[in-house]
Amino acid sequence: MKFTLAFLLCSYVAETCLPPHIWETQFDTEYDCLVKGYEESLLKIQEIGPDDINTHRMYIKFGCYEAIEELKL
Repeated sequence: MKFTLAFLLCSYVAETCLPPHIWETQFDTEYDCLVKGYEESLLKIQEIGPDDINTHRMYIKFGCYEAIEELKL
Protein backbone atom coordinates (compact mmCIF):
# COMPACT_ATOMS: atom_id res chain seq x y z
CA MET A 1 0.00 0.00 0.00
CA LYS A 2 1.24 3.49 -0.90
CA PHE A 3 0.27 6.84 0.64
CA THR A 4 -0.35 10.20 -1.03
CA LEU A 5 0.28 13.50 0.76
CA ALA A 6 -2.13 16.40 0.22
CA PHE A 7 -1.75 19.98 1.58
CA LEU A 8 -4.27 22.79 1.99
CA LEU A 9 -3.18 26.39 2.60
CA CYS A 10 -5.99 28.19 4.40
CA SER A 11 -6.86 31.57 5.89
CA TYR A 12 -9.11 32.28 8.85
CA VAL A 13 -9.55 35.87 7.56
CA ALA A 14 -10.69 34.79 4.08
CA GLU A 15 -12.54 31.78 5.52
CA THR A 16 -11.28 29.64 2.65
CA CYS A 17 -8.51 27.34 1.49
CA LEU A 18 -6.60 27.21 -1.77
CA PRO A 19 -7.09 24.09 -3.92
CA PRO A 20 -5.13 21.12 -2.58
CA HIS A 21 -1.51 20.61 -3.48
CA ILE A 22 -0.71 16.92 -4.01
CA TRP A 23 2.88 15.86 -3.29
CA GLU A 24 4.33 14.16 -6.36
CA THR A 25 6.10 11.35 -4.52
CA GLN A 26 4.10 8.59 -2.90
CA PHE A 27 5.23 7.02 0.36
CA ASP A 28 5.61 3.39 1.38
CA THR A 29 4.43 4.03 4.94
CA GLU A 30 1.98 6.39 6.59
CA TYR A 31 4.73 7.35 9.05
CA ASP A 32 7.04 8.55 6.25
CA CYS A 33 4.15 10.48 4.70
CA LEU A 34 3.29 12.21 7.98
CA VAL A 35 6.91 13.15 8.71
CA LYS A 36 7.20 14.75 5.25
CA GLY A 37 3.92 16.57 5.79
CA TYR A 38 5.12 18.15 9.05
CA GLU A 39 8.53 19.02 7.56
CA GLU A 40 7.11 20.64 4.44
CA SER A 41 4.39 22.48 6.37
CA LEU A 42 7.02 24.09 8.59
CA LEU A 43 9.14 25.07 5.58
CA LYS A 44 6.13 26.64 3.82
CA ILE A 45 5.10 28.60 6.93
CA GLN A 46 8.66 29.90 7.28
CA GLU A 47 8.74 30.77 3.56
CA ILE A 48 5.46 32.72 3.80
CA GLY A 49 6.78 34.55 6.85
CA PRO A 50 5.28 35.98 10.02
CA ASP A 51 3.81 39.13 8.44
CA ASP A 52 1.53 37.29 5.99
CA ILE A 53 0.81 34.46 8.43
CA ASN A 54 -0.29 36.90 11.13
CA THR A 55 -2.09 39.35 8.82
CA HIS A 56 -4.12 36.70 7.00
CA ARG A 57 -4.18 34.19 9.89
CA MET A 58 -2.93 31.49 7.53
CA TYR A 59 -2.47 27.85 8.39
CA ILE A 60 -1.68 24.58 6.64
CA LYS A 61 -3.68 21.38 6.86
CA PHE A 62 -2.36 18.15 5.43
CA GLY A 63 -3.27 14.52 5.31
CA CYS A 64 -1.93 11.19 4.15
CA TYR A 65 -4.35 9.13 2.13
CA GLU A 66 -4.19 5.61 0.86
CA ALA A 67 -3.17 5.89 -2.80
CA ILE A 68 -5.56 4.65 -5.40
CA GLU A 69 -3.96 1.99 -7.55
CA GLU A 70 -4.09 2.51 -11.31
CA LEU A 71 -6.28 0.02 -13.07
CA LYS A 72 -4.31 -2.43 -15.16
CA LEU A 73 -6.14 -3.15 -18.42
